[in-house]
Amino acid sequence: MIEVVMVIVITAIILTVAMRSVVTVTETGRIEETKQEMEQLAMAIVGNPELENNGVRTDFGYVGDVGSLPAGLDSLYNRPSGYTTWNGPYIQRRFAQITNDFKEDAWGEAYTYAGGVDIVSSGSGSDIVRKLANATDDLVSNEVTGIILDRNGAPPGPIEVDSVELHLVIPDGTGGTTTLSMHPEASGYFSFSGIPIGNHDLEIIYEPLHDTLKRFVSVLPNSVLYQEYFLTFSPWSEIPPSEDCFEYIEGSASLIMGSSVCDRIEFDIINNCSEYISITSIMLEWDSPEAYFQNVQWDNQAAYNQSTNGVGSGEVAEFQAPNDTKWAASGETITVHVEIFKTGRQPSSTSVDMSNVDITITLSDGTTFSFNTGPCL
Repeated sequence: MIEVVMVIVITAIILTVAMRSVVTVTETGRIEETKQEMEQLAMAIVGNPELENNGVRTDFGYVGDVGSLPAGLDSLYNRPSGYTTWNGPYIQRRFAQITNDFKEDAWGEAYTYAGGVDIVSSGSGSDIVRKLANATDDLVSNEVTGIILDRNGAPPGPIEVDSVELHLVIPDGTGGTTTLSMHPEASGYFSFSGIPIGNHDLEIIYEPLHDTLKRFVSVLPNSVLYQEYFLTFSPWSEIPPSEDCFEYIEGSASLIMGSSVCDRIEFDIINNCSEYISITSIMLEWDSPEAYFQNVQWDNQAAYNQSTNGVGSGEVAEFQAPNDTKWAASGETITVHVEIFKTGRQPSSTSVDMSNVDITITLSDGTTFSFNTGPCL
């Protein structure tokens, strides 16, 4: 009997120790399972920082697509009404039949989350907290800054600053997008604030040419992004070419009939240099007849319009604001119109037929060429 009692006592002790070990192992397993699931929830909300492409982070989760923190965990799986930028589901359910599995910890208790930076599990009796960031602003209110320079590294300066416009497209926090627009400073510096994490499209537009440089910015949590952007040409720091860039296209000159006579001249030129070239004035010289022109168009854009005081032979027509500088890209052909030749400087003067007139053209970059206008057809 004593031996039997001893066996029973020893067995009970072993079973008690084993049960306690099982409980400890089970509790530890639940804690680890919960922590892993909370990590998945965190990456669903703010993305996985280890996902990159060519050194650029590619995953910013719900916040990167929507621009705000989700109101609750449901938004990670079900699209909120009207949210077009939502690109979920951002988390997968382990069991299709259990709709709440990703919202409950390993003890079956619901996670506490209401749109802040903390996800909390309380099922273990002691809170387990997964922080998304130190503060909400770290995720939804960062800065994008930079400087705009031309190809030679020159800033726009006070004269050209209004010719450059920046557009930054970001998610608006309610399922759509908004475009932030601004002009840089004279130094080229710009700054956008209140920017959520994510990869956002940036456009830099040089308005006189309607030329657009498209880039994207990758905004990380709690960051002030700075980047230098260079235009592909040099509108603010032209380097004078070693030779004339523009060439007159032989045979392109022609006359255009006005109201009663051929008082309008048209001709084509081509930019043979390797970069954009700017032109700010034009001068025409001819011997006869005495005449004064009133308008110049550069590729169908108004460049000069002087309806009260025409320009005569040997006089410079300075291009006028807001289009006081005209451009031509490398290899681009430009059609120039010089229009409304009159016997006097006033618009009330009689129109002049410019048939068979030898004309020499001088552009502001020094290009000079000559042609005969030909007959009025």
